Amino acid sequence: MTDTQQQQHILAFVDAPDPDNFAQLIALHKLNPGAAVHVCLTGRPVRFNASKEHALWEWDGASSRMAQEASAMRIKNFLRHFGVTVSRVFDGGIAPRTLVPHHIHFAEYYKFFDVDPLAALRHSELEPQEELIKIIMSQPEGSIPVAVGGPMTGLHQLIVRCPEIISRFKELHAMFATWGNVTLMQFDDKPRGAVQFNVACDPQGAHAVLKGLDCPIYLMPTEVTRVKDIGFENAQKLREALPDNAGTKALYHLYALWYDAAVRPRQQKNPDELIYIHDLVAALSLDAELRKAIYTVVPVEITSVPHLPNEAAGWGTVLMKQAQDPTTTKIFAATSLTEGGAAKYLETLKRIFA
Repeated sequence: MTDTQQQQHILAFVDAPDPDNFAQLIALHKLNPGAAVHVCLTGRPVRFNASKEHALWEWDGASSRMAQEASAMRIKNFLRHFGVTVSRVFDGGIAPRTLVPHHIHFAEYYKFFDVDPLAALRHSELEPQEELIKIIMSQPEGSIPVAVGGPMTGLHQLIVRCPEIISRFKELHAMFATWGNVTLMQFDDKPRGAVQFNVACDPQGAHAVLKGLDCPIYLMPTEVTRVKDIGFENAQKLREALPDNAGTKALYHLYALWYDAAVRPRQQKNPDELIYIHDLVAALSLDAELRKAIYTVVPVEITSVPHLPNEAAGWGTVLMKQAQDPTTTKIFAATSLTEGGAAKYLETLKRIFA
């Protein structure tokens, strides 16, 4: 890099503890060599030692914060397997809601096999938000692409703390929303309909970001992440599709735990439940060539993002329609994979995890 070239800065928002988030961060580093990827981690609201009888709203701050800090340490340790160094993980707050029963998080897949749990819980690995804002504000206007693989909580908090940072954003790419055309199974076996997980975990943050930013926004809905041709029957099938190295062995371990805790119980009732690497899509969308090769993207108008108390029945939905006049919007959403999109996706997976 010459003195006249400025290093690319990328802002990456992830949540915890799903393995998808590691995949997103690895992809951002591998697809953007030399870029500075700033990681902001939003914790999921959880409760330690919960039973199946605990309601979703019965989470506590202490449990959630400890899990978030442990996840920050896990990010640093895990990405080293792929030669990726993350020296700082910034605090993205705790999402205000969850759709996942608390007991699932602290079943087998959330055990700290790759970290010292005592160190993880005692020593905070999270950097304060104001430090991240300083970095963002030091960059030119319209220069920083943003990739979101979870709720909009962390991004919303940064904007509320310092509204001026939105002038630095170049574009936003997010694994977000659904057209309502994919059957989503809840943990209670009831169909979720048009409710999408990342939107439902923070509808207020979703509304603030989608209706408040003026940079281009690319939404990659569930319709393009839950496609059978890019899913894996189990963790072993995922491992077979990837190169064999120290990183993929560690990734396999995480997905094996995730499969046993969250996928297999639903797969036994619905064979279409597979392992899908959802949050990776934000990193693929950020690459214009990959986005065009893998996804069919159309301009859209967002008519509503329910977020007020009297709209609670609609929390988790983003109401959108294809724009008749593409010049009237800066928001785009994927509708499907392209004809060769699945093959390109699997090929890109191998390249990312090499």
